[in-house]
Amino acid sequence: MFGKKTISTFGRRGMIGGFAKTNGAPPPAPSLSIDEKCKLVLTEMERCANWKHRHIESSILHNVPQVFVTADLQRELELELDRLLMEQLIQEEQRQIHSPSAEMIVRESIEEEPEDLNYCMACNSSPCEWRPSCDVDALTKRKKLLYRELTAAQKQQDCKMIRSAIARSVLNGGDNQFRPVDLIKELSIEIKEIDSSIKLCFIDEELHQTYATVSESVTVQSIHGFPTTVKRDAAIQALDFQHSRLIAKELAAETIEGILDWMLEGWFFGERDCVKDTITISDDDSPRFRERGTLLSKANRIQLSSNADALRAANTKKDNDDDLKRFETTMRYGIFYLTFMYFRALHLVRREKETWRGAYDVVTMAKKAPLSAERMKMIEEERNIDFRKARMEEATEKARRGEEKKRLRLERERLEKARISQRDNKRKQTAQRLALCLQRVYRGHIGRKVAKVHYLQQDRARSANVLMNACATAIARVWRGYCGRQDAKYLRKEMAEFLFAIRVEDAKDEEEEYLAMQRWF
Repeated sequence: MFGKKTISTFGRRGMIGGFAKTNGAPPPAPSLSIDEKCKLVLTEMERCANWKHRHIESSILHNVPQVFVTADLQRELELELDRLLMEQLIQEEQRQIHSPSAEMIVRESIEEEPEDLNYCMACNSSPCEWRPSCDVDALTKRKKLLYRELTAAQKQQDCKMIRSAIARSVLNGGDNQFRPVDLIKELSIEIKEIDSSIKLCFIDEELHQTYATVSESVTVQSIHGFPTTVKRDAAIQALDFQHSRLIAKELAAETIEGILDWMLEGWFFGERDCVKDTITISDDDSPRFRERGTLLSKANRIQLSSNADALRAANTKKDNDDDLKRFETTMRYGIFYLTFMYFRALHLVRREKETWRGAYDVVTMAKKAPLSAERMKMIEEERNIDFRKARMEEATEKARRGEEKKRLRLERERLEKARISQRDNKRKQTAQRLALCLQRVYRGHIGRKVAKVHYLQQDRARSANVLMNACATAIARVWRGYCGRQDAKYLRKEMAEFLFAIRVEDAKDEEEEYLAMQRWF
């Protein structure tokens, strides 16, 4: 019953229109060669291409019948075919490499050119020219000393001052007394720099090895601290990025240190106290000083050059001042001429205007020009406009006063209506309030009467109920007493009959016993 798997004919998982298809390709055997697997994959791809339903069952990928979307299965089969072809090519190359003819060729090439065994593809040289950027062993020893000193400083944080001979500033000639916080900070910074240098050395080595290898995948450990197998291109990209980042970090730190040292030597932070012994000048140094020249000769050359530069700068400044003065004078004259021409043109325009208007006529000798008919009309129109404007303003003022009176009258009427409406509303509210008060009093009176009647009815009902309960209790008590007496009478009767029967039996037994005893005697 459960040994054989059954598939329904219809339905979502049936053979007709469902996921369960009985015409799937048989699962490939594990012992098949790559060529046979490729043929099976190609056959399955053709079946997927000709399949019209959305879902299809196949066992090619995982050796187990499964239901896939047709497009997804076709894409996965293409990837599987590419993988099989790549695996076939790799096996063919390995077969050719391990063949006797290939070994013979390699042996002959080794005998002919033994130095090519050490050829490095990254350096493009033989042997490899790569060298570590730092002494890892020395840095590791230095790091251990710093860790030991850092642990001791952390234990002595309660002290005000600590002596240390391990710090880098002490080795460079500085003071050997530190505050605990400053010493811990300096040691921590140096430990971080040593870790960065060691990591840079390891990354540089792995990057060189990655460039030199020809395999598709490499193992990288210097980036994350644990072995990671990635593709060669991705490893080169990641190692190159980390390599560039660490180099930029060290370069920036060295540049800043150099700038600070230069500023310290140049007394930018104040005069530096030197604790080192100075070497005095002896007579043996005179020939060397004479070869280099005296200070006076050097100063003369420098002074002459400086004087020439100063004279050249003074002459240039004087020429510039002269040019500026000439330019300023020219600008002033130009502005003056422009102003003069403006006022002269304005005067000529006004004079021409008065001439064309007829002023200073030879016949009339009037200062003002006679007005023309058109001008008289224009003046009359302006006068009429002013008159009409005055009349309009007067009419507007009258209308405004009338509108103001009307507005005041309407406002008084509105206020009167509002007052009357307010009085009526107040009267209505008072009447309504009084009516509500009367209703409340009347409803209270009626309610109290009804409540009193209801209370009397409930009291009568309670009294009747108590009386009925008392009667029922008395009747039940009398009845139970009567029944008890009857039961007791019946029980006494039965008990007497029982005792009488027992006594009769005892008497019979005694009589029989007595008769038996008489017979013996």
